[in-house]
Amino acid sequence: MNENKSTKRREWVKNAIIIFLVIMLILTFFSNTIMNYSLPEVSAQYIGGGTLSEQIRGSGTVTANQSYEMKLDETRVIAVVNVSVGDVVEKGQTIMTLEETESPELEAAKKTLDSLKLEYKKALLVTGEDYTLDNLSIKNKEEDLVLLKAEYENLDDYRKDYEAIEDKIKSYKKQIESYTEQLAALAAEDYTSLGTDYYNKISKVKATYDAAEKAKAKTEDKIKKYEGDIASGGNAEGIKAAKQAMDNKLLEISETQTEITNEYMKSDFSQETIDALNAKLNRLNLDLQHLQEDYNSELSKSSSYSRNQQLLNAERITLSTNQKKCDDAKLKFDTALFEVKTDIKTKQETTQNILDELMVESEELKGKASKTDEEAEAEIRAAEREIEQMKVTLVQKQQSDAENAGIAALDLKAKQDEIFNQEELVKKLEAKSVDTEIKAQVAGRITELPFVAGEEAAQGSSIAKIEMTDKGYTLEMTVTTEQARKVKVGDEAEIQYFWYGDAKAVLQAIKSDAANPAKNKILRFEITGDVTPGQNLQLAMGAKGQPYEMIVPNSAIREDNNGKFVLSVVAKSSPLGNRYTAERVDIEVLASDDTSSAISGGLFGGEFIITTSTKPIEAGMQVRLVES
Repeated sequence: MNENKSTKRREWVKNAIIIFLVIMLILTFFSNTIMNYSLPEVSAQYIGGGTLSEQIRGSGTVTANQSYEMKLDETRVIAVVNVSVGDVVEKGQTIMTLEETESPELEAAKKTLDSLKLEYKKALLVTGEDYTLDNLSIKNKEEDLVLLKAEYENLDDYRKDYEAIEDKIKSYKKQIESYTEQLAALAAEDYTSLGTDYYNKISKVKATYDAAEKAKAKTEDKIKKYEGDIASGGNAEGIKAAKQAMDNKLLEISETQTEITNEYMKSDFSQETIDALNAKLNRLNLDLQHLQEDYNSELSKSSSYSRNQQLLNAERITLSTNQKKCDDAKLKFDTALFEVKTDIKTKQETTQNILDELMVESEELKGKASKTDEEAEAEIRAAEREIEQMKVTLVQKQQSDAENAGIAALDLKAKQDEIFNQEELVKKLEAKSVDTEIKAQVAGRITELPFVAGEEAAQGSSIAKIEMTDKGYTLEMTVTTEQARKVKVGDEAEIQYFWYGDAKAVLQAIKSDAANPAKNKILRFEITGDVTPGQNLQLAMGAKGQPYEMIVPNSAIREDNNGKFVLSVVAKSSPLGNRYTAERVDIEVLASDDTSSAISGGLFGGEFIITTSTKPIEAGMQVRLVES
């Protein structure tokens, strides 16, 4: 038995050694395949020659052919800049808002005027004569004259406004009369005179209330019949007394409900009063329950009570339900009446308030509107003559004083002339004063906004520059000198990736690039169609096909800090088969189109060039080829 165990152990060891040797043999033969599957997989193709039509591509920004520069006529502080650079504006659109302050030029002129007047007053003190009251009187009269002229110019407007207000007053008075009539009709329960909306609102709930009352009355009649049948069986006096007590309590309940409704109908109803009435109503309903029990007790003493008991109890349950429906319907009906009355009163009060305001305004306009043109003109002439007379009187007075004062009077006259000239300057500056809103004089795109909110713009400074969109558009694109030789003026370029409408680009001029005149040229295009200033366009122009010895796909060309290059596949033999390595070859791109490029460099033609790979690869890395 021990010999069998030893034999089995040797067999197990032999089998394990055989399995290990088989696995090692398999790994040795398939190591090449296993390693290949860990390498990047690449696609490659041989370099070939052919013809290539190069596309000249580039981009540029659309600009308007003509610009408009906006300048300030006076120094002002910018309050708000309402647009931004790049915005397209319409003529008359607000560009910026200025602070509501006077310009420094106007302030300086006014200060000078005040200074001259002060000097003049000082001179008057020297002469011993004071014309302050005379000048003040003239100034007051001149201000009155300005008001008279303004009223005269607006006389037709006053008349029209007065007529319009009078028409409105008549209309609002009719409305108030209508509301008064509606309130009277509501009080008289003449709901048909309230108008369709109010009538529909009231009639709907009233019909429900009337139906509920009829149902209640019908049930009450049945109860009376059954009660009469029971009373005929004896104890009629006891039943009658109990029934009378119930009826009296029901009457109190009805009166209390009416009080609650009347309180609700008041425009200034008291919630405290309503709460007290509701508490009273709850007590009365509790008393009614006790009286109902007494009444049932009296009914039970009748000999015919048993025969009519079930019918009577059923009708009482029905009466309780109908009473609830009747109470609910009455509350809705009373509420509808209250809402209608409140709505009419609110409209009446609102209309009356408007009418009161119009009456005040009408009285104010009446005096102005009732004046005739002749009367207004006469008032103006009289005021002008009075002012002229006051001025002549003042001059005569001053001349008289001047004769007495001699040289002092001449000085005063000179100062008066200075004041007059300065006043004229102030008037000119005020007339020339810029409005707080600066509006665009032309339509176009904002290209320059030199100032921001809070800055002061000096007189004559440029505050905005607008490219005028109605004067046409151009676009400039930089290309190499070699590319520029392949196109001519008049050639049309294709506008790529343009989905905004129709547009056309035609080469207008070829000029040197001032930044790099030796290598670059600037192509100037005339742009027409659905474009806007500031829009960036991608252009492409085709050149005539040229033969090249080496052409590769664009995907094969790579680039790093050292320039452009391609990776060629180099095969090396090994005991386990061929090994493929990526090798860098520096190149120069001679021409390109959308898919291919013509190249030159350290190549002889016929090289196997990598076009795509499943993983990032670098020169010197081992790769595997895509299996066919």
